[in-house]
Amino acid sequence: MKSQTRTHYERRLEPVLAWLAAHPDEDADLHRLADLACLSPYHFHRVYRAMMGETVAATVQRVRLLRASAELRAGTRSLDQVARRAGYESAAAFSRAFSAAFGMPPGRYREERSPEIIRRDKELTMYSVQIEAFPGLSLASLEHVGDYLGIGATFERLFMLAANRGLLREGARSFGVYFDDPEQVAKEALRAAAGVEVGSGTEIAEPLQRLALPAGRCAVLEHVGPYSELDTAYAWLFGGWLPASGEQPGDFPVFEEYLNDPKSVAPSALRTRIYLPLADKP
Repeated sequence: MKSQTRTHYERRLEPVLAWLAAHPDEDADLHRLADLACLSPYHFHRVYRAMMGETVAATVQRVRLLRASAELRAGTRSLDQVARRAGYESAAAFSRAFSAAFGMPPGRYREERSPEIIRRDKELTMYSVQIEAFPGLSLASLEHVGDYLGIGATFERLFMLAANRGLLREGARSFGVYFDDPEQVAKEALRAAAGVEVGSGTEIAEPLQRLALPAGRCAVLEHVGPYSELDTAYAWLFGGWLPASGEQPGDFPVFEEYLNDPKSVAPSALRTRIYLPLADKP
């Protein structure tokens, strides 16, 4: 596909991705999405799958099941309510889909993965933390404002833009940079950036922006499991490891590296490296 054609279609799909991110509870109606993309309903799904690497239905299901896992951990909604918000008319259908994605039924997930239970089980809350010398990287990035769990839609747009502009190199690493503490800042005001590694001399045009991850010492924790459970890893890193380490945080936000693709592995197998920049030793 020629670069001009790619740019044409990425512009067509940008309002679709924005709508899907902003309306996770609404049906992804073919005609509505096709109108947003200014494409014929007869061809919209093929264009979306070709550009995004999955169907609209797969995108919507991933977003809804991720939110469902967070709601199950919070325990503020019944299983039936969580199932309906995820788009399933029956608890049985929701249970099958959730089990396929997360490796256990939703009732068991709620029992075993609530923050209170995890905090009581030291074997689950303790992580291995290594101090590493991070070499520094240059990223092509997109700004994300809102719930951190919704940054997946920003990454979808980022990868589409980067690929269509020839910036997505084989083996390029992807990172999320998180500027605010979700315990202190309202979800709708949280600031983050989705980024993909590029060469330092790579030309980057709007809406992409260059973002530098600085070289330096970092405390690194690897978490295996759904993104909705990363709060447990952060609690251990800041509440367990850091006070006992004798280290001080550096002057740069926490950032995460995503080691595999949520489109190709189950949430339970997702691998995330959390980097806490550290101050230089005196």
